[in-house]
Amino acid sequence: MSKRLRILAETGGDLTVISAALQDAIVRVGDIYFDRKGRSLVIITNRYSHETQNPGRLKSGLGLHNVLSVKMKNIDRSDPDAFLVLLSIEFIPADNPPGGEVRLVFAGGGEISADAECLEVRLIDIQAPRTTKSIPLHPVNE
Repeated sequence: MSKRLRILAETGGDLTVISAALQDAIVRVGDIYFDRKGRSLVIITNRYSHETQNPGRLKSGLGLHNVLSVKMKNIDRSDPDAFLVLLSIEFIPADNPPGGEVRLVFAGGGEISADAECLEVRLIDIQAPRTTKSIPLHPVNE
């Protein structure tokens, strides 16, 4: 059995690692949860595990903590079974550290912006990889 990822990001550099691990992850709209009282945004992803000897897709939980507010752009919440493809995650520091904005960018122009008191993002694999014929490809421009 392969090792499952458990990554904590507390800096922009740390978040780059999580972003790379989640590139091309599939997210079901109904699997995006914001707990205002608990100040956390949790997203269940179906990510491609590039880092394993036998790559495949697996479910992972992405947790953003210390979240003050969440805004969504070009994401239709009326269909919980619709799918999004995550392209990247970035941290934009605020003028008053350690706070800032965590921005998740999806294919097709969708975005989630989380205003965070401080950066604390966790990625935890919750399932072993399963084989798939659908492999994300990123052709190199020549």
